[in-house]
This record gives sequence, structure tokens and C-alpha cells, in this order.
Amino acid sequence: MNRRRLYRLMDPAARDAAARAFRLAHHVMVAAGIAAMLAATVAALRQEYAVEIDVLFAIVAAFFIAEFVVRVIVAPEAPGAEQRGAARARAAWLFSLGGAVDFLGALPGAIDLVGSHDARLFSFVWIFKYVRYSPGLASLGRVITQARRALLSVLLGFSIVLLAAASLAYLFERHANPVGFSSIPAALWWAIVTLTTTGYGDVVPQTLPGRMLAGIVMVSGILVFALWAGILASGYADEVRRREFLRTWELVAKVPFFRNLGASVIAEVARLLHPREYPMGAVIMRRGEPGDCMYFVVDGEVAIQLQPEAIVLGPGQFFGELALLSGAPRNATVTAASHCVLLTLDIVDFHELRGRQPELARAIHEEADRRLAPEAAAEVATAGSSDSR
Repeated sequence: MNRRRLYRLMDPAARDAAARAFRLAHHVMVAAGIAAMLAATVAALRQEYAVEIDVLFAIVAAFFIAEFVVRVIVAPEAPGAEQRGAARARAAWLFSLGGAVDFLGALPGAIDLVGSHDARLFSFVWIFKYVRYSPGLASLGRVITQARRALLSVLLGFSIVLLAAASLAYLFERHANPVGFSSIPAALWWAIVTLTTTGYGDVVPQTLPGRMLAGIVMVSGILVFALWAGILASGYADEVRRREFLRTWELVAKVPFFRNLGASVIAEVARLLHPREYPMGAVIMRRGEPGDCMYFVVDGEVAIQLQPEAIVLGPGQFFGELALLSGAPRNATVTAASHCVLLTLDIVDFHELRGRQPELARAIHEEADRRLAPEAAAEVATAGSSDSR
């Protein structure tokens, strides 16, 4: 297997069967390695299954050592790496976050080979290997980066409240509780526990001013963490909407019906359309159901169940518009003839699109009229290029 194929095999974005098989093996190895680490810390399991745990750990460790070596080898195949040269591309990967995680993932097995079994306790780093395959965590990283100023502002407020609380607590409690509040650094532990509303109870104010301060600090902690949560939730929601919009934009641009539209029109249409995926054999809509949306085929094929034969629609075609235009129930059942990606247009958005984009509405109406015409229906049935619903 050449270097390019190895890179594609280990690329998280690859969708071919070999890449999916590697990802499955990778995820299983991570889970098995974590299980072996946890089992090794349980005395009863360690005594009864010591050999099995050792063998499982050795297999997982060997897999991650091999993965690290292969990723070093294929690093020059990364996009843009050809401009750097093989050596610089490998160095850049080693000093990247992904390279650091893979290096740390290979360390427990390498150290274990020289006889230090305590290194197995550090195999918890294997759980970080899932991050590479989690778009949601990558999105969270972008959210934190984009909202860093607001987050740092709240962090500054947190630090101010923390230091003020520790200083005042030391002032109020140093005589009543000289052990727990012997100094401001010692009082910081109480301030952290109280501000986070954890409340371990190991250090408790004894004076009335100290207890009043504790109440204020608890409420302040709730407000601080509520601000953090609000900033992250708002940023994450914006990031999800952005990702969905970009994905929908790409799908809309693939549909010939929208291909000749300008960027502003595509952006407006992308806001109204929603992508859906259906596996082969799935029922997309049934005859007799009320029409609540229409569909545009992006990838794959759908089968329209009409008498006497089924009609197959491919990428670029649409269906389901007649029920929206006439208000009548669906008059055909549609199933996925293969795995397909569709764009759906809700009935409310359909009427909005008709008002905002008369050219698109006219094209949909013309296609609907053509399908309703008896002679066109006969032509479509023989040509097998569209359907009547």
C-alpha cells in the first residue's frame, strides 16, 4: 500500500469502506485499552485475569505505536505539506495537537516494554484519540476561540471575586478559625469551594460576617458560571447553524435546478432548505399523507411507486411539489432506491420562496403543470425521467 493510500485510510474525513473499517478498529482499540487500564486497578480482576489484561494491553499498545509510526510516515501527504518537504511536514505534524496526542498515546506501550508497568496508568490519554473523530469537539474549540474575549472577561471577574472573598474571609475568620483561615492563600481553598458552590464543608466560617460573605460568594458563583454557560451555549448554537448552512450551501450548489442562481439567491435558498439522508429502502413519503414539504434529490435515487411501474428520479430532480400547490394528499409512495441525500423545503418556506423568488416558483409551477398534463404523463412514463404526484 503506497503512502497516499495509507493517508486516505487514516483520514477522519474519508468515507470509503477501508477508512470506515480502520476507524471502527481504532475506536474499538481505544475502548479496549481504557477497559484494560481500569481492570488493572481492580485487585480482584487483576488477580484472576492478569494474563488476559496484559495481553489486551500489549495488543492495544502495539496498535497505537504502529499508528503513530504510520502517521509520521504519511504526514507529507497532508494538504499543503508538499510545499514544505517531507522532513518539515513530519516535524510540523509532530508538533501539532494531533501529533502530540498520538505521541502520548504511544508512550505507555513503549515505556511498558522496558518494564515500567506503572506507565499503564497513563494510558488514559488514549481517550483523547476520539477527539480527532469528533466534529462536535472541534466545533467547541472554535467556539472557545471566537468567544475568548468574553470568556476571559468573565474569568477576570471570577478571579476578582475569588481574591476579594479570600481576603475578606481571612479578615473575618482568622481569629475564630485560625486553622482553616490561617492565611489568605489558605482561605483561597474555601473561596474556590464556595464560589463553585461545591461546599465540601471542611472549612466553615464561624462568625456572622463570614457566613454573610459565604452567602454572597455562593450567589456570585452561580452568576459567574451562568455567564460562562450562556456564552458557550450561544456560541455553540451559532457554530452549529454556520456548519449546517455551509453544508446546505454545498448541497444546494450541486442541484442543477439551483446551479445558475447567484450567490445571494443560493444563500437565501440554503437558509430555507434542510438536508436529510435516507438509507436504501426507506419510505420517504406515503400515498394519502398530507403534503407538508417537497424534496430535491442531491445524491442517490428515489423510486416513485406508480401504476403500472415505478419511476426513478436521480440527482437534480425534485418531487412532492404537487401536494403543496394543490393542497391535496400525496398520490404516490416514494422510497429510496439507494442511499440518497435530499433537500427538503417545508410548506411554509415553500410559500415564502414563491413570494421572494418568482423565477424559481415559476419553474416549479411549469414542472408541476407538465406532470399533470396527460400527454406529458405518458411521455414521462416512457422516458422514466420524472414522476406525477
